[in-house]
Amino acid sequence: MEEVTFKIAQESKVRKKPSFIKPWLGLKYLFKKPVTIKIPYETIEPAKDYRGFHTLNWKTCIGCNMCGQICPARAIEMTWIEGEKRPHPKIDYGRCTFCQFCVEVCPTGALGFVESYMLTTEWKEEELQLFDWVPIPPEKFREIQEAHRDWKFPVERMEFNKETREVTYHLRDGTEFRFRILGYGLKPPAAKPAEKKEAEKSTEKQE
Repeated sequence: MEEVTFKIAQESKVRKKPSFIKPWLGLKYLFKKPVTIKIPYETIEPAKDYRGFHTLNWKTCIGCNMCGQICPARAIEMTWIEGEKRPHPKIDYGRCTFCQFCVEVCPTGALGFVESYMLTTEWKEEELQLFDWVPIPPEKFREIQEAHRDWKFPVERMEFNKETREVTYHLRDGTEFRFRILGYGLKPPAAKPAEKKEAEKSTEKQE
């Protein structure tokens, strides 16, 4: 096998000569306006079809978990909700990279997105719940987005009752969106003994 030789440049050719003028060139930026945006006090109009927050059509979602399988950041967790026959995706924005692979792979088009992109908090414990949510239906999200046009998250605050496992979204238009979480994963959660007894009693009454 033929040996390969590499030529190494001399240090005198690579090393840059000191300059006394370049450090002072930064002064010209003192008289220019900043290019950064003061979030959340300033906003910019996003481009059309900008990949922002997710929406979910609860009626057409079949709980196939294709979105969870393709997510490179493992930001999606299937969630069983009371009254729903199939689990729905819950998205963690602490992990999400907004690549929207999940939207592209959704076989029924139930998972979508809108242009809203702003989610800022003061990092209080109760505010961090906003980063982990089951998306609301697209028509409701777009209604809030068009009303405010500030591209912010549609939920002002969330409440989670640990005992009843009920979640309440306090939306920006003053309405509430409620549901109860039964469990997580692809398999249906096992019923608790108390719930089994109630189900048995109800079937006995029907008979």
